[in-house]
Formats: sequence, C-alpha cells, structure tokens
Amino acid sequence: GGGGGDTNENRIKEVKNMCFADRLSNHQFSANCFRLLLSSLAYNLILKIRERIRKTKHKAAKKWQVSTIRTYLFKATATVRITKSRIHYRFSKSFVYQELLHDLLFYKPSG
Repeated sequence: GGGGGDTNENRIKEVKNMCFADRLSNHQFSANCFRLLLSSLAYNLILKIRERIRKTKHKAAKKWQVSTIRTYLFKATATVRITKSRIHYRFSKSFVYQELLHDLLFYKPSG
C-alpha cells in the first residue's frame, strides 16, 4: 500500500542502510550501543540538512536521499589553508554543488 507506514519503513531503511546502523557486530553491548547512537546522530544531522535544503533555491537537491546527500555533499574534497586570522578553503572546480554547500553552511533564517 501507499499509506503512512511506508514512509516510516523508508526512514528505518535509511537509518539502517545509509547511516550504517546495522553494523552492530561487537561483542560488547556498550560498543554496539555507542555505534547505534552515532548512527542515529548522523541521521538526525542529515534530516537537519534536508530541512535546510528545502529552504534553498536548489530544486533538484530537495529530492535527494540520505545516500545522495552523503555522496554529493559530505564526500567533497577541498584544500584548506589556515592563517593567523582566517581559515581559507577551496573546492575543486569539478565540485558542482559548491553553491548549495555554501548556502547550507552560511544559512541565515529569515525573520
């Protein structure tokens, strides 16, 4: 069916598969608990990023799944140079989502 349960199932699948919440193979409960906590925090971070993406002008990004956000935004490489007063970063010219990442990093809510 196409009910609300499908949406919840998709969210569980995203946490499990795309935030690696199913990797609980340690023999210690505390280690597995910590790993699950990190996966949950990562998923919540991605939900916040999705929320901010919806408030930008980047229409294609509004449909991205967790794996797409991870691939297009988190796996970007940059050259970083630190001076006494600033941190300078430069992305590769081939990184096509620079403007979106900039909009997300320097997001200012209106109002």
